[in-house]
Amino acid sequence: MTLYLSHQSALRYWLTKTQDEAFPDGVPDKSLAFATASMKEVKCAGLPFGYSPKDPLHLLVPNRSCARGHKSVVTHVWSRAVPQGSFNELWGSNRISSPEFTYLQMAGRRPLIETVEIGCYLCGGFSIEDEGRGYVGERSPLTDPGDIRSFLDAAKGAYGAVPAMRALEYVIPSAASPMEVLLMLAFSLPPELGGWDFPPISVNQRIEVDERLQTLIDKSYVRGDIYMPSVKGDVEYDSYAFHTGKYRLDHTQARRNVLEAMGVKTVSATWGQTNTFDKFETFIWMVRERFGIEQREFDDREKAAQKDLYALLTDKNKRMFCP
Repeated sequence: MTLYLSHQSALRYWLTKTQDEAFPDGVPDKSLAFATASMKEVKCAGLPFGYSPKDPLHLLVPNRSCARGHKSVVTHVWSRAVPQGSFNELWGSNRISSPEFTYLQMAGRRPLIETVEIGCYLCGGFSIEDEGRGYVGERSPLTDPGDIRSFLDAAKGAYGAVPAMRALEYVIPSAASPMEVLLMLAFSLPPELGGWDFPPISVNQRIEVDERLQTLIDKSYVRGDIYMPSVKGDVEYDSYAFHTGKYRLDHTQARRNVLEAMGVKTVSATWGQTNTFDKFETFIWMVRERFGIEQREFDDREKAAQKDLYALLTDKNKRMFCP
């Protein structure tokens, strides 16, 4: 019999995966015919994390007769065939929902903006702590919007597919930290969803460096954290953890000088400038001024959406994979 980890448990597994951990192989499973939620199987499985009534294990089963009412295990029924690429090998015969399938599962149970956030995390290049928040370090993206879209096309009619596809319109890949997710969604979402109506952005955009300037940073190109090609503006997130110390400060300033010399306007974002909504709103105003983007007024509904977006993405008590 096989355990199929899903939903919050799968999201927890993927988002906490670090750079030095191997990515599990995909498997060709087309159904859940051998799925189980037996507590005997669960206890012997050697799970990659613990579970409890407060933080239960989530499993897929093929029908209600396989469901279990154990307070530490939540079962979800999936009775239809599963699209190709739905599962990865976890250990032995046990499986875990692929990043794309996990995104679909969560979309059916989370509001639109939270689904967008989950998509950005799955398509981002960083891992988070086992508590469901924070930052651990870099890793390769787990998937990308194109692969998610292909999976959703194959899963048409499935529960969650419609909201998943709608949210995917706003998922941007390559974020390098939770703070970058906040910034890029604030810049890219439409005002009715909490955005500030900026020109199109590109995250971690490659910017070629003039040959005469390459000796200053020992590179032929840099990557702009949040780059706006139409105005040649780059917003850089300078975290306290990774932009302190003599070498890092020197490199950060040299990088900024090189960009400015090439006509790329830069603005540095730090937590101290953005740790309240009022500060964040002023920071947004400053970015528009620096990049020569016309200031605009927002109506009461749009302002409320902006406050809600900021509150959601900066909530220190929120967990990405809450029960």
